[in-house]
This record gives sequence, C-alpha cells and structure tokens, in this order.
Amino acid sequence: MIRIRLGTQGLGSVRFAVSPLGSAKDLLSTIGSNPAGLDASWRARTTQALTLHRLGLLAVVGACGPRGYAPDFLRPEPQTFQNETDSELHRIATTPHERIRYELGSAISGHSWDPHSTRPAPRQLLQALARGEGHFAQRLADEMAQFWHAVLAPSWPAVQARLEADVTARASEIARYGLAETLNHLAPNLQWLDGELLVHLRSGSAHQMTLDANAVIMTPSVFIDRAVFCAAEPAGAPNPRTPLIVYPTVRIDALPQIQEHPLIGEMRQRLLAELHQPRSTTEIAQRLYLSPATVSYHLQILYRAGLVTRTRRSRHVLYQRRAGAAGAP
Repeated sequence: MIRIRLGTQGLGSVRFAVSPLGSAKDLLSTIGSNPAGLDASWRARTTQALTLHRLGLLAVVGACGPRGYAPDFLRPEPQTFQNETDSELHRIATTPHERIRYELGSAISGHSWDPHSTRPAPRQLLQALARGEGHFAQRLADEMAQFWHAVLAPSWPAVQARLEADVTARASEIARYGLAETLNHLAPNLQWLDGELLVHLRSGSAHQMTLDANAVIMTPSVFIDRAVFCAAEPAGAPNPRTPLIVYPTVRIDALPQIQEHPLIGEMRQRLLAELHQPRSTTEIAQRLYLSPATVSYHLQILYRAGLVTRTRRSRHVLYQRRAGAAGAP
C-alpha cells in the first residue's frame, strides 16, 4: 500500500491534468501487464506498431519494465491541465541524467516496492544504456513519438474529449459532495482516510511506502481499471517529482475504434434529439432522467466534434445541435 500524507496545503494543491504521453504510457503498461483488459482494436494497434516500427526498447522499458516497474520519466510531470505532445517528448529527451540513472537502477535491480523480483534485465536495455543516459533518453523519446503517431494520434481527439469530460464530471462531484468524497470514488483501490490518500496495491502484495506530500496530480486514463501510483520519491531521490496518481475514467461507452466516429451510441443520439433548441445541461438531465455529470460528459464530446454549439446566457451555458449534425433526426 502507498500512503500519501497530505496536510492542509497538500489537500488544497490537489489538481487534475490530461497528458497525451501519459495515456501512451498507460497503453504500453497495460499491453505488458494485462493485454486482455484492452479493447481488441487497441491491442492490435499497439502490438502491430511495436513490431512494424521496431520499437523494442520502448516495449521493454514502457511495458511495465523488466522487473515490473516502468521508469516514470516516460510520463513527464504535467505542467498544466492540458499538455502538448511535442513538449512532453522534449522533456523525455532532456530528462536529467541523474534521474535516468535513479529510475533505471530501480528498473534493472528491482524497485524498493518489489525487492523479490528475479526477472533479469533485458540485454537490449543494457546495450542502449551503455551508450550513455543522453542517448538512452533521446532514443526513448524518438520511439515514443513513433508509437504516439502510429497508435494514439488518430484517435486522440475522441480520447482527449473523454478524459476532459471525466475531469469535468469530477469537478461537478467536488462541488456537490466535496473533494474527499470524490477521491474515494475515483478508483476501487484508492481511498481517502484521516488526512491520507491510500493506494492499495494488487492483492497479495505486502509492500508499503509512506510519503509526505505538498501536492498530488490526478490524471484520468481510458486504458486502466484501477489507480496507478507514479513517482515515488524516497529521501535523497534526484530531481524529485510531485506524486501522481492515474485513475480510470468512468466507463460509459467503449473506446473509439480506428474508423469509428466518437458519436456512435444511442445516448448521444438522444441528446442530439433534445438539442433542436438551446438547452442547459441541467434541463437536458431532467428531461432524460440522467445525472448532470453524465450529460456533461456526452455534451463535451459532441461539442469537441463540432456537432453542437454552446453559448452563455446569464449564468447558464446553452447547447444546441448544428444543422445537419450526424445522428440527429
């Protein structure tokens, strides 16, 4: 179990972010640890890209690492709510050498969370590292860029819309029920208890770590089914990072397929039917007997796809479908 102790300042500094390369790392980790948990099209796209583009080093390092720990520098710490892919790739390529040595030491020798791992470090990783930390980081950044453009970029607008809609829904929950209650419902293995944020590890794991933190970053993911903790920073770690927790998005619809339009689904067709005239999120929720958070999630995707407009009138935001919107009656 990971125990994060947050004081008043830390709780007030909890923030949410969306990271494109964070999503790529989640996809890589899942294909390495639980491929059956991925939609078949994502699984096929991922394995095909890793093979055709010969992204062997990325597969070794990113897919849970040689000893079950994938180095955190593949997921740059989000600087803002929305982060640019090119900026994140640059930060991977320019990771400080001491940070690379620190994290790869855990990947090769075994992380402190799992000192009993006996899997040997792959020769490919050791050979790449022998050319120096700078070369190692640049090569991983290059392979991550190829992976991103081959696998995630075609579907990123739909995936990003889902991630942002999830954060919007969480913001609504915080406003209604408070931050503590919202944190308790982000993932089945995440718990807020007596001023501490607890991340329960897989069943059977007896490893524990306690950290004092002044902030925590929360990032949603469509590729995981439980909370994942990143950037453990024991005393003496070089270039320490803010603790980051990846949590699963609310599973309302299946992930977008390669050629699918993000609007496919009965729910959004019902929303489009209601939007023949301007309506607010609350009004639509009442008419369809849905929660405002659910309606907000779908409206964000419709808006990002350019199928609805939104205008502010007094204190309300009104949505209306565009003429000729796909799926509208």
